[in-house]
Amino acid sequence: MQIAHAETIALDIPFYARRVTRAMQRASTHDERVWVVHLESDNGLVGWGDIQGGRPNIDGLVGQNPAAIMHRDELGFASQTACFDLVGQDQGVPVHALLGVKIRDRCPISWWDIDMPARDWAAEAREAVKRGYTSFKMKARPWRDIIAQTAAVSKVVPADFKFDVDFNGFLLNQAKAEIILQQLDENPNVGIYESPFYLHTNPGDARILRERVRKPIVEHYQDQYLRNDCCDGFVIGGGTSEIRRQGTLAAAHNKPFWLQLVGNGLTTTMAAHIGAVHSHAQLPYITCHELWVDDLIKKPIAVENGYMPVPDAPGLGVEIDEKALAKYRVDPDQPTPTHIYKAKKRILRVSWPGVGRKKRVWEFTSEPNYQTSFYAGNIPGFEKDVDLEVIEDDKSAAFKRQHKKLEEQGR
Repeated sequence: MQIAHAETIALDIPFYARRVTRAMQRASTHDERVWVVHLESDNGLVGWGDIQGGRPNIDGLVGQNPAAIMHRDELGFASQTACFDLVGQDQGVPVHALLGVKIRDRCPISWWDIDMPARDWAAEAREAVKRGYTSFKMKARPWRDIIAQTAAVSKVVPADFKFDVDFNGFLLNQAKAEIILQQLDENPNVGIYESPFYLHTNPGDARILRERVRKPIVEHYQDQYLRNDCCDGFVIGGGTSEIRRQGTLAAAHNKPFWLQLVGNGLTTTMAAHIGAVHSHAQLPYITCHELWVDDLIKKPIAVENGYMPVPDAPGLGVEIDEKALAKYRVDPDQPTPTHIYKAKKRILRVSWPGVGRKKRVWEFTSEPNYQTSFYAGNIPGFEKDVDLEVIEDDKSAAFKRQHKKLEEQGR
């Protein structure tokens, strides 16, 4: 079998709710663009893969035997997935049989959201519960009150629903992390802390933090974390070969992990196949597929009690929805709705209570600018009642003056 045809398909898939669109377009993260890789073999089979982010590279795939190249991570995840799909169909076996021995029939999966106002996170949590999820990965940010946010969401979820709170290093150091995490420890719905500060900068402090908080801490996998024993588990992603290497080492040290593979329905299905063969892929996976209004497969992924099924049909074991491909297909050079939104002007106001009725206010013209200030420790983070307000350009003279002033200050 050889690959006879290879193409990439650009899609702009809307986010499923307006609150998600507002938050995602403001933030520096995923947008509406999903890329699909479509491979056809010389024996009439079709393989599919998808990814969110940059355009997959399919150069050199035509003429290759997919069985000979499917383990090469340099192909990129979408192309690698499509190769596994072809080979599984050709051999009449599910993808997980090409990766190892299946040890689970269902895999844990988590809802995901960027930072939002507490009321929006609560609405997202209600939707997550409705769709069968039992965990919610939350992006904790210093311009939001994470204590108040999690308290609000706890009011709308079952007692066994868990929050995995991801700080992306914004707590900066062990002392600040200890203050915030010990408060979150008191919330029974909080389950895991991710990247409270960048552990590689001071493994000793990371070990101290582990001793002083009750909930487990996870970090993006690095070999040195095994030696330093500074976290309780890992986030693992990348290509299938590197996932197998990291997953094997994590298992040898009895460290559970979740798979983080951002994409749509095909990526999520591939995550289930990968997780099915890894003993310690026990924590709820992150794929973000639930963000979009369509997951591109005819039978949508069914989440029940926090788990998704592992297909046993040949290849990926799902059928692509070609009507959806046609509906959302766009010119690859067309800007996404998020790119169009970001090209417009706005003021982002971070504020929290100060003296009397006055508020302490910091304003910026873009998220990268205020992220830089918070990461540098130039602004206090995670203050009580801190919040972010987005002020769109109303074309007024006052807005123009303030926006220009902020630009001149590099904010």
